[in-house]
Amino acid sequence: MSVGAEAVRLSRYDPAVTSILSVTEESAVAYGQPPYPYAPPPAPIRPWWQTSKARLAFIGAAAITMAIVEGLGILLMFASIALIWISTGGLRHPWKVWQRIAATVGTLLLCLIVAGIAHPVKKKDDAKPAAAPTAAATSKAPATPAPAAAPQLGDYAGKALSEARKGAEAAGYTVGNRDASNESREVVLAGNWTVCFQKISDLAEGKKGVDFSVVKEGEPCPKEDGGALPWPVMPNVVGATYNKAVADLKAAGVPLERVKLEDVYLDTDTPTAEQAAKDGEEWHVCFQDPGKDGKVTSTTTVRLDLGRWSDASLVKTCPAAKGTTYQIPANDPDYKRPEPSGGDDDSSSQGGSTGGGAKTVHPGAFCSPAGAVGTANGKTYTCKGPGQNRWRQ
Repeated sequence: MSVGAEAVRLSRYDPAVTSILSVTEESAVAYGQPPYPYAPPPAPIRPWWQTSKARLAFIGAAAITMAIVEGLGILLMFASIALIWISTGGLRHPWKVWQRIAATVGTLLLCLIVAGIAHPVKKKDDAKPAAAPTAAATSKAPATPAPAAAPQLGDYAGKALSEARKGAEAAGYTVGNRDASNESREVVLAGNWTVCFQKISDLAEGKKGVDFSVVKEGEPCPKEDGGALPWPVMPNVVGATYNKAVADLKAAGVPLERVKLEDVYLDTDTPTAEQAAKDGEEWHVCFQDPGKDGKVTSTTTVRLDLGRWSDASLVKTCPAAKGTTYQIPANDPDYKRPEPSGGDDDSSSQGGSTGGGAKTVHPGAFCSPAGAVGTANGKTYTCKGPGQNRWRQ
């Protein structure tokens, strides 16, 4: 039996022993010794897989495995993150919270970087390797790859530049334009220009471009890009009837809407194009502008000075100059008819003078001076307006 157990047994019977034991316990407590003669329980031991070295080793193993087998590496990555945070057995975690957060983020970044390097994402074009060409296909293949087909582009020759630009841009073309003539004019207001030629060209990065060569609206296209404008030239129509002159102008390409008509006699009015066409064999061209071989451009006005006569007319020739001659000589205020050979003057005569002193006139004819008085068929006429003075009642 041990000494301690014997002392306890004796203390039950001897008060002195009890007193001694009390003093002994107090002394032992004062000196930091347990009051009882047996050892304290041992401290709990931390498992090896919860140590800092083991946690770091798991992180490294996850990164290495990720480089070899991506699927298994992902599993180990999540296992490593779980080990960073687990602590069992009532033991206090050796890492602080911010250290565990930093370790988690570092594990994710490390594994993602390793996976991106070891297992890059393949493009769709690389997913399926192209099959090796057969001998027959190799022999038939062209030496150079065929260029990509250009987008469909309509023919805009003869159409407005604004319409051509809109259609070409809708087809995916880059559009340019320039003057089709040799005058190098600046192209402004696309709606006022007409397309003569178009040329498609290859641009960078496989794109297509088209250049439109244009002329101003109403201008003729040159025979080739950059050539002279083929303006029509004026034929010689002096002396021709109006019908013959119109035919010659059409054959020369002169637009009839640019033709202006004038009269050449002082006592005739200018006919309209419809009136001249109605009596086209009676109207004759006396003067023209431009002259023979003159260019008729988009701004040129063609002038035809016409005189009218028929087989019964007193005057059948053109005057020496425009507006200098009367078609009917009696319309000339200075014209004097010869005196009749005998008998009284017929009131219907066109010359001479009446017994009352007033001269015989032609009603409706041009006259001068204003206010002069004459007679015809027994009626009195006065030289007056409106407009140019004529013999009027």
